[in-house]
Amino acid sequence: RSMRVAMHATPIFALLVAALLAQASAFTPSLLAAPSHARHQGRIATKISSAVPGLRFSQVAQLRMASGPAPEKVEATTALGNLLKECKEWGLVRWVTVNPSGSVLETTADMSVGQSTFSVPGKGQYLTLASPDKLFECHINVDKAKTVAFSQDPAKVGGHTLHVMRVKDEAGAIMMSIMLQYDPAKGPGNYFEGAEAAFKAVMDKYGPEHTLCQ
Repeated sequence: RSMRVAMHATPIFALLVAALLAQASAFTPSLLAAPSHARHQGRIATKISSAVPGLRFSQVAQLRMASGPAPEKVEATTALGNLLKECKEWGLVRWVTVNPSGSVLETTADMSVGQSTFSVPGKGQYLTLASPDKLFECHINVDKAKTVAFSQDPAKVGGHTLHVMRVKDEAGAIMMSIMLQYDPAKGPGNYFEGAEAAFKAVMDKYGPEHTLCQ
């Protein structure tokens, strides 16, 4: 016990704790890293407690929390989020995003996914859309999302009708496309019961293009 007291009193101990806490404070969660922020905090706390005998994990956690909290997710109240809530009757949809560097990501999830928002300093506010099991999760910068466009156009291959909603930025670039998913058991163009009518109801309400009021 006397050895632990001596260690707490030495300048070396203070410098060690300060250095490790500085490493923790320097961590700024990015868009994709935000959900794993809590795990990062745990790793930092473990490093400090293992490096300094006599310092309990709970004490380290209190010090880490004092250095800055993780971005807090709150219930979505954005214009885009509210509009997407009106689309929950679409059911299963396909989410498509194109990376200008040369990749395209497509995945499916029900339109009634959960919503929350969080802010990243210097980047803006993000809307998180996630399934209960988190196997589907995406983030849209609502500060950049300015308009939503609806279309019912024939597919380039097959000629069946595609029902698409596109989220666009100020320049008109597509940030995210959301389209009705056809029934895999029946093939392209054969949508789930009620989905096409639900899509048309939202499109008729907002028109071909709708400006989002933040």
